[in-house]
Amino acid sequence: MNEDARDSFEEDDFDEAVARFKTMVKTNTSEYFDVFEVEGIVDHFLEDGRLNLAKKAVETGLLLHPSSVSIKIREAQIFMHEGKLEECLDLLSIAEKIEAYNPDLFLTKGAAYNLLGDVSKAVAAYEYALKLPVDELDETLYNIGISFGQAGETHLAIKYLEKAHTENPKNEIVLYELGYYYDKDSQFESSIEYYNKYLDIDPFNHSVWYNIGITYNRMSMFDKAIEAYDYALVLNDEFLHAHFNKANALANNSQFEQAIECYLEYLLLDEGNDDAYCYLAECYLNTDQYSEALVNYQKAIKINDTNASAWYGSGLIMWAEGQLAEAQTFFKKSINLEEDNADFWAMNAKVHAELNELKEAIASFEMATVLEPENIENWLSYSEMFYDLNDTDRAIEVLRTANKINKSNAFINYRLTAYLLDKNEELEAACHFERALKIDYSKQNELFEFYPEASKIESIRKLISQYQSTKF
Repeated sequence: MNEDARDSFEEDDFDEAVARFKTMVKTNTSEYFDVFEVEGIVDHFLEDGRLNLAKKAVETGLLLHPSSVSIKIREAQIFMHEGKLEECLDLLSIAEKIEAYNPDLFLTKGAAYNLLGDVSKAVAAYEYALKLPVDELDETLYNIGISFGQAGETHLAIKYLEKAHTENPKNEIVLYELGYYYDKDSQFESSIEYYNKYLDIDPFNHSVWYNIGITYNRMSMFDKAIEAYDYALVLNDEFLHAHFNKANALANNSQFEQAIECYLEYLLLDEGNDDAYCYLAECYLNTDQYSEALVNYQKAIKINDTNASAWYGSGLIMWAEGQLAEAQTFFKKSINLEEDNADFWAMNAKVHAELNELKEAIASFEMATVLEPENIENWLSYSEMFYDLNDTDRAIEVLRTANKINKSNAFINYRLTAYLLDKNEELEAACHFERALKIDYSKQNELFEFYPEASKIESIRKLISQYQSTKF
């Protein structure tokens, strides 16, 4: 078909060709289709994910037009959709010998190499295609960018999407994907910029407002995130994810009462979400409404009894109310479900310690610190257990181990200072105190709140005075 004929091919004609093909398959008869019709029919079925019909269309096309490179390219695309990447590339190599300047051939080759994980060959194939005449360059660049994005090559996705944007600044889908991939690449300001460019064209897209909310949430700009989710909900008040994420943003912003209202609104629309009940329970927990928190944790467990967070949250409430045996039961259940969670082990250790089950407490603290050695709070809690038992030597031993793993941590050194002063080992205590001041002078009250007597010791006072002068 010549270019004039191609340009005049109407959508109704294309629909008619697809309908004729379906009838032909159904009645097991024969029909004639020109090359362009076959291309359109195959593309139609590939877009719908109907590979069997796409394969049948290719088979029919090659019987009618055995030398058509464009139909062979679509056959290669079917191989690619089936995961037969080597067969796809072999067929493209054959087609390339016949028609070496077909951009679709190299675009398909680039996509196949991406799926194989051979990024350098994908780039080479795509760059070669872009040197050839292509229709709708911005759409081609967009498709290349998405191919790299799906392959996990975010920087290359952004590169080609930026080129597509330069080619056509009003292409909305390009703006949307740039917002998405910049967010994925943690370039949040750029993400917001492109989402806003999209909204300049279409301010009523609730999905874009929702995505802006996600990006602001990642930036810890919770007020702006909440505002964006509100816009999304004005445009679509049944947008479940917007209700859910707005509630999360409110909770992250310590607006617990408002978050509770938002979670309750969400649960009216999706009452089977056990995670939502857990998050709602956490808000009640943060506002000291323990009975309401427990009710919602139990609702989560009723929906999904493998929700480890719900068991753990129930344990926290029991612990806060002094019901240690019950707390222990809940914590053990959470650990059975999620045994690599350091927080679960640490709370289990605290309960064992309060029950004077020292052996079990030590074992649980050891698990917590092995699983998450960078968690300073767990090391401090572990050491405090020994300190409260008047075993300051073992408290010091725990923090010396922590200090080897977490070098340059002020909190460990301030606490070690306290323990060493308690042992009258003032010289070593002063060394740790000086180290702590160098790391973070502003946190010196960590020492005095835990060990007020330190403020009366001359060596400690001198070091504070010495390092205070360097802050001005």
